[in-house]
Order: sequence, then C-alpha cells, then structure tokens
Amino acid sequence: MKAMEARSIKRHRGYVLSEAGRHKLQMQLSQLESQKGYKFTLQVLARQTQLVEPQGLHSTTIKKIVEHQIGVDERSIKTLFQALELELEPQDYHPTTQQESLVKLVGERDEPKAIELEPSQSPDFPGGPVPLNSPYYIEQPVLQARACSEISRPGGLIRVKAPRKMGKSSFTLRLLHHATSLGYRVLQVDLKQADETVFSSIDRFLRWFFTTLSYQLDRPSTLDDYWNEQAGSKVSSTIYLQQVLLKDAAAPIVLMLNEINRVFEYAVIFREFLPLLRSWYEEAKSGSTLQKLRFILSYSTEIYVPLNLNQSPFNVGLPINLPDLTAEEVQVLANAYDISSEVVSPLMELVGGHPYLIQLALYYLWSGQATLPDLLQKASTPIGIYANHLNQCSVHLQNEARLAEAFQQVVQADAGVSLELEVARKLESLGLIQFDDVCLAQPSCALYQRFFAALLI
Repeated sequence: MKAMEARSIKRHRGYVLSEAGRHKLQMQLSQLESQKGYKFTLQVLARQTQLVEPQGLHSTTIKKIVEHQIGVDERSIKTLFQALELELEPQDYHPTTQQESLVKLVGERDEPKAIELEPSQSPDFPGGPVPLNSPYYIEQPVLQARACSEISRPGGLIRVKAPRKMGKSSFTLRLLHHATSLGYRVLQVDLKQADETVFSSIDRFLRWFFTTLSYQLDRPSTLDDYWNEQAGSKVSSTIYLQQVLLKDAAAPIVLMLNEINRVFEYAVIFREFLPLLRSWYEEAKSGSTLQKLRFILSYSTEIYVPLNLNQSPFNVGLPINLPDLTAEEVQVLANAYDISSEVVSPLMELVGGHPYLIQLALYYLWSGQATLPDLLQKASTPIGIYANHLNQCSVHLQNEARLAEAFQQVVQADAGVSLELEVARKLESLGLIQFDDVCLAQPSCALYQRFFAALLI
C-alpha cells in the first residue's frame, strides 16, 4: 500500500512550463547570454541555481524544465526562475498531463525512464550522433527550448544549419526524441541516400520522396492512383500527402529532411521542390489537413540558390545555427572524460571549438592511445589522430579542382580571401572555412591551415 501511495504521489507531482513560461525563460536566457558574452549551458545553469540553494539543481532536472519533456516538482521550477532573476507567476506553469503515461511506460518504477536513458559508463568512439543523456554531449538549452517550442506548433518549421561534423545529428536526435515523447510520428528522409538518377526530374524525385515516406508509415505505395499528368507532379504529390499520409493520422507527423542542401546541386529539383515545401508550410499554418505536419530541415551551408523570397523555405520558421564549443564547454567535456584542464587551451589553439575534433582528441587522451604532446606534434601528419578525417576532406578537394584551387588561396593568404559564392558554399559545408566580419574566407582552424598548406603546395 505504501509503495502504491508513493507512486501515486510521484505521479501527481509533475509540473511543466506553459507557453508563456517557456517564452519568458527563453527571452531571459537570450538576454543574459547577450549581456554576459557566453552561453548558458545546462552546467552553467546548474551552477547558477546554487546561488539560490546550496545544492542547486542537477543539469538533468534543468533539461526537463527547459525542454518541457517531463514534469518536475514545483520547487525546481521556482529555483530555476529565481536563479535567473525571473518572477514565477501562476500562468507560467501547470500540472503535466503526460507524467502519468510516462511512468506507466516504465512499469511505474521509482523514476520514470521513458525520457532519461542510462548514460554509458565509457564514451563511444566519436563519429556518429552522441547518445541521449550522454555526459559527453554539451547541451544547448536555449536552442533546444526554442526548437521544442516550435515543433509543438501546427506547421512548425525548424532549420538546423552547421558544417559537417558540427553536431547536427546529435542536436536533431534530441529534438526528434522530444517529438516522440509528445506522441508525434517521425518520418526521416536522408537526401544522401537517393540515387543520382532520382534527381533527373521533379516527377521522379517526388515519386522517390513519397515512396520513402509510405514505407516508413508501413503503407503500400498507391502513388499511381493519385498521380495525374494533367495536374502535374507537385499537385499530385500534395493530394497524396493530404489524402493518404495525413488524413487518418492520429497525431502530428514530423518530417525530417536531412542534408537537404544536396538538392542545391540540381536546378531542376530545387526550383520546384523548395517552393513546394514552402507552400506546404504556409498551408499548414492556415489550418488545413497539413497542420498535422512539422518540418525539420538539416543542411550544411548558407543558401545561395536563386529563389524568390516568397518561395523559399529558408526564410521562415525557426533558424538554428549550431555554434562552436566555448573554452568553458571544452572544460566540461574534459571533466567528463576525467582529463586535466591543461589540455583545453592547446586543443582549442589547434582545432578551435570544433565539436568532433575536440571529442576525438579527448577520446584518444582518455583511452591512453595518445599523450597531449604526441597528439599535438603529429596532429597534421599522416600518422596523427586526425589523419582519416583530413584524408576525407582532401578527397573532396581532389574531386573538384576549383575547390582545391580556392582553398589553396585561403590557406596560403595572410588575410581573409574573397571567394565565389558557389565555391565558398561548398568549402563552408565541408567545415574547412569560416568567414570574418566582412565575409572573407579563412581556414576554420590551425589544423586545416597546417595540413593543407603543405598538401596543396
């Protein structure tokens, strides 16, 4: 009986922020970041709460609050608001209706595990998305809170932009996990998986696109029943989306388009497909069947394709530009790996705040496969820890002479270089360059400068 009572209490103690409360928190975090000049990560927020209570709040509890994934006790919300000098008002939060179902999902254990997963005791080799709730991932509470708020809106659209290996997959993994926790259905289309022939015409592309979606919904493709040559492929595909994929959907559907920048290479596709995406977004906002849709667009570069502003999906919705790691965040990662803070400065001088390159170095230091002096000395050589990554970048340049020539100019110049937009876009998507205040290109880190300065002579 006591155990049942305890579970009942746990079931009813959850509170989440309302839309007004989330907005108030997001605005305050944005203002504080602007004033202080650094990001308010979960770890920073946890230390901030220690100014209110000696023990403060754990970063996991703060994550639940800012992402409204799962209910927390009322005191925790009050503590976070007080730590950020915010007044918590009755309209800022409410009892959760989701906590009970989440507890049931895990058999009513002492702590719900539907959202929180047990972190691995040791780090995975860097390369893929960082697992959920891993201590080796730096949370982005402000960006995550904004994205979670946007995805809950009918027709919500989120644009996640960052070069290769900068954390797009890890960020969207957490966003999709949040969507799943809300009961949404997630459909993912990875443009890298499409055959070259798929991009030969808009008709062929849309047939591939909707066949992929149908498979994920376990529906037999009935495209031929809805495809009408007189109406055209865009109208036909929209009707199929409305009457087949969405009509009987019991919950919102999140449409995740990964590496959508691949369509930029095919004028016959981007001139038709991107305006079509924009039309779906606008119709979803107007209250039609398409309001069940949510959109996540993941891409690696700025958008330079010639599109009418009113036809582009890249100037609507919520933009998420993933930043480099700060010195403080690299310090947090070093602590997670149980590595001395002395490594932070020399690593950042070598690779800046590049998440993957930092993680790779910390992994090798943690595993004992390298010492810091040896790692730094051999970093840009064929026997260094970055050899495979650098070779992959080199292959991309070798396949396109224009890119190699342009990047040679960048690494050999003493100042920033002006590049053609198309070349700049591709080099940026590879993560090889960054732009200064006047949009001149320079190597994104010393590692690339050293390696390619010798290679491209």
